[in-house]
Amino acid sequence: MKQITFSAITFITFILFMLNVSQLHSGWYWQNPYPQPNELNDFFFIDANQGWAVGNYGTMLYSLDGGNTWDQQFYGTDPLYAVHFTDWDHGWIVGHNGLIMHTINGGLIWVIQNSGTSATLYDVYFTDPDSGFAVGEAGTILHTTDGGNNWVQQPSGGLVPLKSLYFSNPSQGWVVGFQGTILYTSNAGNSWFAQNAGTSADLLSVHFTVPDIGRICGANGVILHTTNKGLNWTQEYTGISNDLFAIRNVGSNHAFAVGTAGIIMSTWDSGTVWFQQNSGTTRQLNAITIRNNIWTAGEDGIILKTTNLGQTWTTENQGPRVWMYSLKFADFFNGWAVGDSGIVLHTGNGGLTWNEQTRSPFKLFALDFVDANHGCAVGDEGIVIRTINGGAYWRRTDTLGTDLYAVDFVDVDHGWAVGRYSVIYYTGDGGISWTSQNSGIIQPLHAVKFINQNEGWAGGLEGVMIHTTNGGNTWTPQISGTAIRFTGIDFVDANNGWAVGIYGEIFHTTDGGTIWTPQISGTGELLHAVDFIDLNNGWVTGRGGTILRTTDGGITWHSQTTRTWYDISSVCFIDANNGWVSGDYGAIMHTTDGGGIVSIQQNSELQPEKLQLLQNYPNPFNPSTVISWQLAARNPVKLTLYNLRGQLIAVLLDELQDVGSHQLRLDGRKLASGIYYYRLQTAGFTQTRKMILIK
Repeated sequence: MKQITFSAITFITFILFMLNVSQLHSGWYWQNPYPQPNELNDFFFIDANQGWAVGNYGTMLYSLDGGNTWDQQFYGTDPLYAVHFTDWDHGWIVGHNGLIMHTINGGLIWVIQNSGTSATLYDVYFTDPDSGFAVGEAGTILHTTDGGNNWVQQPSGGLVPLKSLYFSNPSQGWVVGFQGTILYTSNAGNSWFAQNAGTSADLLSVHFTVPDIGRICGANGVILHTTNKGLNWTQEYTGISNDLFAIRNVGSNHAFAVGTAGIIMSTWDSGTVWFQQNSGTTRQLNAITIRNNIWTAGEDGIILKTTNLGQTWTTENQGPRVWMYSLKFADFFNGWAVGDSGIVLHTGNGGLTWNEQTRSPFKLFALDFVDANHGCAVGDEGIVIRTINGGAYWRRTDTLGTDLYAVDFVDVDHGWAVGRYSVIYYTGDGGISWTSQNSGIIQPLHAVKFINQNEGWAGGLEGVMIHTTNGGNTWTPQISGTAIRFTGIDFVDANNGWAVGIYGEIFHTTDGGTIWTPQISGTGELLHAVDFIDLNNGWVTGRGGTILRTTDGGITWHSQTTRTWYDISSVCFIDANNGWVSGDYGAIMHTTDGGGIVSIQQNSELQPEKLQLLQNYPNPFNPSTVISWQLAARNPVKLTLYNLRGQLIAVLLDELQDVGSHQLRLDGRKLASGIYYYRLQTAGFTQTRKMILIK
């Protein structure tokens, strides 16, 4: 098999030379739906195996195995519209506000190039590593002869948006755009000439197979065809009114076009007849690429693939797209999520894969696990399901008659559930039987938290907060100082707790709730959940993709980048680095660095934290790779290796180490190809990263 080189790397460091800012590649990345749910705008495969896709919210995906698996990277939160590579190493991405990014090593490092424009760029094309063009809004055409170190604007003769370009050689190319615009050059863009499209429809994609034969597609099902370099364009009958966003020719007789409502059109007779293929989706398709196999992608991150020229299309995406209201991890590997349709998902490998365990007859709003075996979930109509074997079998134990919104267990036996009509239920036998407790209020309760078998809090509508010190036999109202609805509560001890609710409100207590003090969240969004791992480190999630983090107990809260607008309704951290969130549209995201940085730093060099585990290099690797880490103090260090199922493969290191940088070379010759995790543990610090061995 082809040797994996410097270009095949599973992480990207963005160096923003032109803007003099740096942004650490870190933060939240998608685990469900797989590979991610943001709209994809363009696709490009270098060969049958290595390909890239770009899309909204700064999404960048790449595959080394023909799209069977995808890894995610991101730049910013603005849309990325096009990607193009001339070989494994040299590639460009264009997007919003004149963005052009360039790599010369297959994506190991992406450099921002100075485009000289603020116009959004919709397409980019290079004929070799030096000569390239980019087009965009307001009639923008850019040209470079040195790989993008210098971009020069060329006159297009108009101001309409230009959406696509293609060059059959370094001199001869076409650009298409709105209002039937077709531009042609035979001298590398020194001069551009308008060609007659014969239509005023917006033209959205152009592609040639040989210098003479090409096609254009656009709005209202328009497809144009030329056999003489565009001297004459002939409209081909498609019989549809769908907008077509991308077209690709396969030789001189075959072609494919994709567009709105999942439309895939193809012809086998040079366009005499276009017929619709069964895509199996109604989502908009924005891009298509052909390298032996054919891929198309678009709305909601959908990726389709065919290996038989479109006779059958298979969806490469995986995972449910229903609201996952709650999730809980018992350790780094074992986690569960519940949601609409009564679905229960489980992972045994830190979320790399999620599998459905069961479905209850009603929605499940909340769950809790006290260890890797014992868990309980509650939901609509008071349904309660429980497991004592990690979800291998779930048993419906009760239907308590009214919707239950939250559940909390302090051990395998003692737990509480709260919900509509101010109900509180208690179990002392692990959820087998439940007893109603008198809350003393009339408002619905949306959150509950206990720190032991005796002391707990519950909160809900109209700022209600109640407290018990005897396991719920009696509940006492507390003055919260607000009339908002509380949606989440968390306490780290008998004194220190936080409550969150609508309008971005966060309240904090240091005396067990006798006094609740508001904190400044910096957002007005509805907040759903809160999770603290100690007195300082906490996270809050909410509507519109909101994730907030504090490292000082809530004195300051910072917004983290999530690259989604879906509600995030649940959060769970097992330490300061490793955490998960879940929410609407099946959203499950994971972080290994506490959620990443909270702002862009005005500095041209990345300043790594003193205590950290770095990404191995190279990755993927064969046969060896280097693992690096940094220590802030002299401490015992343990480095372990796990397989995809979370099974311990080897203890790579277990010794006392000094302050500074350290490295270990891992020899993979005795390991099977696949995905592995390596984990660093030292002095209360744990961090885990993923590596891929390809033989």
